[in-house]
Amino acid sequence: MSENAQKEKNKDNTNGMLKKIFNFLKGMPFSFILLGIISFACIMGSVIPQGQSIAYYMDSYGARKGNLIIAFSLDDVFRCWWFIALAGLLCFNLILCSISRIKSVIAAWKRTRRIGIWGSWLTHLGILFLIVSFALSQYTSSEDEIYGIPGSSQPLGDTGLQIAIDSFDVWMRDDYTVDQYVAGLTVSNEKGEKQRGESSVNYPFRAFGYSFYQNSMGWANYLDIYKDGELVKTDLLCAGEYSYPDDFPALVIMFSKFYPDFAEKEDGSFYTVTPLLKKPRSLYGIFYNGNLMSMDIVKPGELISVHDYGFVLRDPVQYTLIVAKTDPYAWTVLVAASVLIAGLVLSFYIRPWEENRRKDNGEN
Repeated sequence: MSENAQKEKNKDNTNGMLKKIFNFLKGMPFSFILLGIISFACIMGSVIPQGQSIAYYMDSYGARKGNLIIAFSLDDVFRCWWFIALAGLLCFNLILCSISRIKSVIAAWKRTRRIGIWGSWLTHLGILFLIVSFALSQYTSSEDEIYGIPGSSQPLGDTGLQIAIDSFDVWMRDDYTVDQYVAGLTVSNEKGEKQRGESSVNYPFRAFGYSFYQNSMGWANYLDIYKDGELVKTDLLCAGEYSYPDDFPALVIMFSKFYPDFAEKEDGSFYTVTPLLKKPRSLYGIFYNGNLMSMDIVKPGELISVHDYGFVLRDPVQYTLIVAKTDPYAWTVLVAASVLIAGLVLSFYIRPWEENRRKDNGEN
């Protein structure tokens, strides 16, 4: 075989191999493989809590599973490089498939004028749009948390918005189970414009492009700090927060937990009988240089003495936790879902009906 013939043969082999690779990349088997892996990743992202610390995964799943979770980025599935790469490959597959089939779909439409022919093509296009819109939503949306008691006000990050908590109510049933949490909010922007409304569970309040969701609630205590009998500082502590004398930061008091209707079991553990303020007690801890010195239960207003200092936890009040979300591309998800549903309807309902009608009319 001559050198030129060998080159032509090698070129044909290369072109044939590239064509096979191209056909595989645009084919359904490749898309099914990608969808399977992505579906598994989504399940992992739903089962495994996302965005926690390494210590959390080690404690919750053990060293072996914890290391696997961290190694494969299962702690942040939807933002890790391999999930993004898989989604990109699926988009590439759908784009190739859509481009390669559009001419035949248009030709079939011109020949038969049956709208069901567009079903499969629109389904692929809808999946592509859905992936792209989901990515836009993930990388352009933001979420912030604010919490406080009625009458408090605080900025929402660096957005220029100010959130005032006007009221907070917990609606209870006769058996003391919670029926609804309702927070009255006033949102102000930098221009001084204000919008007022209520946020409750499953019914967010929307203002200035943000949705404000009622997330959770808890109890707070006012803390008075005395030195040599003189009041030197007042703080508001939510459960889990701490404070200290400004002139002696090594001495810390932590408000650990609140019991509205305190009771003690035979084994010495504490619980609350009802969520009502009948017998309120606060669990606190005193720390010195990071070491726990003491821990006890006190009534509201009861003095806790530590050398020259005194601490008083008083006037328990409920606070609310509000989550503020914005998603400027949420509408694209709706558009993508509409295209996908239209494609599925055309594929599984309209096209079979058109085919049956064609057969009934004796058409080829």
